Amino acid sequence: MLKYINENTNTQEEYGYACARIRELEKTLLNQETLDKMLEAKDLDNALKIVSESSADEYIFENTQDTSIDNHLTGILSKTIKIIKDISPYPYLSELVNWKYDFHNLKVILKSKLLTKKETLPTYDIGNIKQDLLEAAVLDGKYQVVSMLIERFIKQAEEEYAKSEDTQLIESLLDKGYYETIFKLLKEFNQPFLYYFYKKEVDLKNIMTACRCKIRNIKKSKLSEFLIKYGNFSTQKILGIYENSVHSWPNYFQKTDYSELIETGVKYWQEEGSLLELERLIDNYILDLLKIGKYNSFGLESIVGYYYAKEFDIKNMRILLNGKRYHLPKDIIKNILRNCYV
Repeated sequence: MLKYINENTNTQEEYGYACARIRELEKTLLNQETLDKMLEAKDLDNALKIVSESSADEYIFENTQDTSIDNHLTGILSKTIKIIKDISPYPYLSELVNWKYDFHNLKVILKSKLLTKKETLPTYDIGNIKQDLLEAAVLDGKYQVVSMLIERFIKQAEEEYAKSEDTQLIESLLDKGYYETIFKLLKEFNQPFLYYFYKKEVDLKNIMTACRCKIRNIKKSKLSEFLIKYGNFSTQKILGIYENSVHSWPNYFQKTDYSELIETGVKYWQEEGSLLELERLIDNYILDLLKIGKYNSFGLESIVGYYYAKEFDIKNMRILLNGKRYHLPKDIIKNILRNCYV
């Protein structure tokens, strides 16, 4: 991955303070030793005791109820975004990060409305748009409180659901809306690394979408509605691969950066009937990609890397704590944990 650092990558001196701060913050990230000890802990209480004694001691919970842990982890995420906003010389990094939560909230609110029942997924009090404004736009049709772009996405999703009653299509349309928003902003920022990163993210999302559609025996014509443009892999190329047997899919990725993860993930899928390994490998690929930030003295890569490192820490904490709560065998927990950034 380091080959993508060029002479322009680490000369952005305006990031000097931010990168120095990030180096200190990285010391509080979860490391492999702490995760291994938590994995070996006999129960949830002992796992929490181990993390409280580590450098990542912000993961100390007042109680171990599901809602308390979820609220605490969301609070850590919110704090991380605030740090990024405070230390970055430009405001667009926190804006980019926040859009993920806006569109997550939009999915939850829309599905609750269209299915006329409360969605099981939580919403986040994080984002560029206040949650009550999103609710007013979706539930009450008060579109004046959101941008014309968000209004368009809401109306498109509702119109498509009226025709198909397919909630998966809502997810797909809003994912497309999310990346349309992201790449529209990227045109204004002129940051090659961000372009590179988000194009990779689109590729991997499209690959996972194709796998899920294959499991559901969705026709190629329908898959085209789910795929997102902006990636390095054209949607037409993915549609061409989709027609072939799953066994042959790795052959089409041999000369790409995704070769190893596709081969391993597809093999596991065929043997175990699950995409869990492919999901884990994709997450690890993204994390490895972002580790270039650890080698930069200056540059936004360090800030982006730290944010995603924190996201993955929170994901690993959820996996570990839920695994311990429900007494899952440690081998099962270990097999779905993501790598550490540090």
